[in-house]
Amino acid sequence: MKKKSISLILVIVTMIACCIGLTGCAQDTAFSGSCLGNENQFLLDFTILNTTQHNQMYLEKGEQINTTIEITKGNVDILVKNENGAVAYQGNDVSTSSFLIGIKETGTYTFEVTGQKAEGSVHFVKN
Repeated sequence: MKKKSISLILVIVTMIACCIGLTGCAQDTAFSGSCLGNENQFLLDFTILNTTQHNQMYLEKGEQINTTIEITKGNVDILVKNENGAVAYQGNDVSTSSFLIGIKETGTYTFEVTGQKAEGSVHFVKN
């Protein structure tokens, strides 16, 4: 009787340990960092980016967006488009760089930053 109880307890403890271990492996943190977005800027700094972060800005034709990208790990894709689907900028697996995005059409633009196991920062600031 005692051997059956001890065996049952060992089986239960082993099952609990396996469940805890598998749960830990299944949980991927989607985002760790800071995100500030308003009508003049979208500042994204992250130690973990496994999702899409976005912000909208109303921009007029001729405006420019200072863009600064610093990627230290992983893959980052960026898409900047207006409500009509006109793409102002698109970059896949971007690397560290700085540049201006020129706005050719007035409208509300969505800035999307998508990461996969990424670390770094992406900043968009209206001139």
